[in-house]
Amino acid sequence: MSEKNKRFLVVNAFAEMPFGGNPAAVFPNAQGLPQEMMQSIARQLNLVETVFVTPETNADFRLRYFTPKTELPVAGHPTIAAWCALLHEGIVSTDERNIYTQANQAGVQEIKVERSKKGKPVVTMKQPAARFLETGCTAEQASEVLEIGKDSIDDRLPIQAVDTGLGHLVIPVRTLDVLMSAKRRIEPLKELCRKNGVREAQLFCFETFDKTCQIHTRNLCPREGLEDPACGVGNGALTAYLSRYYRYADNDFTLRIEQGNIVDRPSVIHTRAVRSKDEVKVFVGGSGIVMMEGQFLQ
Repeated sequence: MSEKNKRFLVVNAFAEMPFGGNPAAVFPNAQGLPQEMMQSIARQLNLVETVFVTPETNADFRLRYFTPKTELPVAGHPTIAAWCALLHEGIVSTDERNIYTQANQAGVQEIKVERSKKGKPVVTMKQPAARFLETGCTAEQASEVLEIGKDSIDDRLPIQAVDTGLGHLVIPVRTLDVLMSAKRRIEPLKELCRKNGVREAQLFCFETFDKTCQIHTRNLCPREGLEDPACGVGNGALTAYLSRYYRYADNDFTLRIEQGNIVDRPSVIHTRAVRSKDEVKVFVGGSGIVMMEGQFLQ
């Protein structure tokens, strides 16, 4: 490894204040690192995801996402973190342009990079087209796995598996208290997700802590470790779901979604759904704060 590609940053994605949001490690110059090394580094850092940025002929950059155990095809909060890191390092600039593209295993995504009125980076990513999967999950099954009452499931909306790159089982619940009380039991949750063809569950309700937000959500991923404080892909799936089942009369709407309070890492995710005759385009965005800079010594 050269000195250049040993350098990394830790960026809290979807953060509006230090120590909030969802941290990801970013290697902004990862060209030449073999896959085995990327996986070893992700295991060493032991964050939810570590993202490696390399050159790409069919896009501005290629992003590869690794958990401590495996590579993922696409991930939301590391994407926000990566582009905030690229801005921080001066590799990209909003002075030159604000529309870029990135390649990953899910395809090529459009990325919009801006700065807020206060100068903070704001990154927005277009999500892969949502696929609504055949779903066999009942309220009884969901409530049993989550250890909440059956009546706690909001029966005004369906339980639906939605795939926008990873696959999420979207589960509506009635109140914020119920949402906060839901248990993340790894093995039962893993089996529930497997049966419905997804990786994770995205729970939500219409009550919020911050009244400037419309939705509170939790991402329940069946893996060991800290619950994900902010999931971009999961909230993209949720927004596609709401476009179909809740905001179906709106051709264009935006949401301010809060997540992460349960693990003391408050996060804010901005999403948008734009409906045309043939499809619904979903965009997910937020800010990020560079918290650490480092260098591997081995």
